[in-house]
Amino acid sequence: MTRARIALCVVLWAACGRSPRTASPPAPPTPTPAGPGGPGELSSPGGPRGPAAALSKDETIKTASGGTFTAPKGWYLTGGTDLIVLQDPDRELKLGLVEIAAPDRDAAAAAAWSRLEPGFDLKVLRAVDLPARDGWDAIAQIAYVTKTEDRRAAFAVARRKGGTWYVHLVDGKTAALDRRGAEATVAIRSFKAAGLDKESFAGRKAHPFDAERQKQLGEFIEEWRKKTFVPGVAIAVTQGGKIVYEKGFGVRLLGKNDPVTPETLFMIGSNTKSLTSLLMARLVDRKVFSWSTPVTLLLPSFALGDEKVTRSLTMKHTVCACTGLPRQDLEFIFEYAHATPEDRVASMKAMVPTTGFGETFQYSNTMVSTGGYVAAHALHPTLKLGPAYDKAMQDEVFGPLGMRATTLDFRRAAAANHAMPHARGFAPEYRPIPLEWEGGVTSVRPAGAAWSNVRDMSRYVLVELAKGVTPEGKRVVSEDNLLARRDPQVKISDEASYGLGLMVTTDHGLAIVQHGGNNLGFSSDMYFLPEHDIGVVVLTNGGGTNPYMAAVRRRLFEILFDGKPEAAENLASVLDVQKKARAEELALMKPAIDPDLLARILHDYTSNGLGPATVRREGKEVVFDVGEWKVPIAQKTDRDGRTKLVLMGRVFAGFELIPEEKDGRTTLTIQAPQQTYTFEPVAEAQNEIKKKK
Repeated sequence: MTRARIALCVVLWAACGRSPRTASPPAPPTPTPAGPGGPGELSSPGGPRGPAAALSKDETIKTASGGTFTAPKGWYLTGGTDLIVLQDPDRELKLGLVEIAAPDRDAAAAAAWSRLEPGFDLKVLRAVDLPARDGWDAIAQIAYVTKTEDRRAAFAVARRKGGTWYVHLVDGKTAALDRRGAEATVAIRSFKAAGLDKESFAGRKAHPFDAERQKQLGEFIEEWRKKTFVPGVAIAVTQGGKIVYEKGFGVRLLGKNDPVTPETLFMIGSNTKSLTSLLMARLVDRKVFSWSTPVTLLLPSFALGDEKVTRSLTMKHTVCACTGLPRQDLEFIFEYAHATPEDRVASMKAMVPTTGFGETFQYSNTMVSTGGYVAAHALHPTLKLGPAYDKAMQDEVFGPLGMRATTLDFRRAAAANHAMPHARGFAPEYRPIPLEWEGGVTSVRPAGAAWSNVRDMSRYVLVELAKGVTPEGKRVVSEDNLLARRDPQVKISDEASYGLGLMVTTDHGLAIVQHGGNNLGFSSDMYFLPEHDIGVVVLTNGGGTNPYMAAVRRRLFEILFDGKPEAAENLASVLDVQKKARAEELALMKPAIDPDLLARILHDYTSNGLGPATVRREGKEVVFDVGEWKVPIAQKTDRDGRTKLVLMGRVFAGFELIPEEKDGRTTLTIQAPQQTYTFEPVAEAQNEIKKKK
């Protein structure tokens, strides 16, 4: 992921492949003109702020215009008449708020930067105008060009009401933005002003999802499925304790005519997590362990790179996204052919939290998978971790809930009515990818390897809505332990928190419990509205279809709650942003790598974190081959002048390999948000080079 993409993901969630919430950009409140104290004057219940001091708790801060926002605990806060500044606990990320009268977006951003950082001179990478929503007259985001070696992200979020612009500025290390992104999002998205005319469905009763409303949703799904090139979609809607709508659209595999049906199996990605935490809830019911049981009590060999956190970690913490452990997915995406669950659990000994325990939302697939394995091990201690988890899920979740088709077995899924994965890379159209490429998730399967269909997933949603009771009236989990999974553990944004394998959110006044899922070539969305007894499952066989699924969600809410017709415009806006970004990136690349650079990179490599790799010629292409998969690479001259190699495959498009000279050798470096992985030429390759010279 590029630095600019990381920056825009903080606010423009729908375009970034995260678990979908809403297709629209953040819905900020309506600002009012600055008061007598001038724009940005800072006050709080304790009076004006003096020198920066770390906040001892989340605080609601009021600006001179009457606006309010939440300043996160642990951040440093200063303010004056024209600028409010927040800095993260490590002082590596800065967030400024300026309220200013300006003729346009660019002038507002430039004036705001001059106040936060006099002399700020970064060039604009990309300026994006978004649909105005919920009372705002204009909403825009601007990302800036930074140097590769600085590992820095800088961007602005500008929103206008009348003649006043309200500009949030973010500048800092990409690692800090990654680990503190949720807190920055809270500060930005929580901004509210007096007189906000934000659409709300609170207090409204959902319409029956009758035939006419089903027709409206189906037409939207199919129209925009074609416009977004999504190969296949399946959806089910429950209302009043039963499935009222289920339908398939498109095909299971492009180039074939096999249609998607409600019985078609898809990989459901991280929606597996909510099923894993349901397994835990059942085992807590049976007193196999409690939510507060230390992980090391159940699996003494477990350890993180931090002894104190290892001792503090309980079963609840493995699925709360609140331990401070960062995401390290590349390690199971790059090297997985021979990896076992035991290997993944053991690998956590080298993983160290980068934020304090319980401080902020950080999403770790490896942590969740460990929790699932440990839970299953407590139930079946004589089995290896993988078989123990598979058996526990079948006996304790799939079987009792009547999810007859759901499986963790790739071979069983491949023999049934199943969809094939598709991805698109730098092209707008999807193309099939090998099913074997999805194998990386097998060794971390409690976090994302289940196959299911909308019929089975609807049964799960009905159990959630019935607080632990199946449609046949059988209780499968206690209400207390089912609902414990929905208790907020850590904030994701001002209106969203993470529970235990579930997210709890508020969307335009609707209380929602949800999760999303993304594999390489599949995407899924699952959510339910307890107050309205409505549940929805959407499964697709396209990687990164989150904006499409979010638009489907918005359209359903429009139909059920008489919402403003925004879904189509929201999705069109995201697609336009993606199209322009792809074109701009492709303009920086050339498929033919310079001969001198090519001669230096044609080697076998190894990386401590990501395993072996080879760069070699295959016909007219130069490919990057890690064994489990291989993709062509191209040369890129980035905006800062740095020469890079870019993976061009449909799945891995955009990953950058940075050539660097080290002791007479050329290494290839991948900069992940919080990690750096360097591929070193292996000795055999170096010896061969010397012989040729």
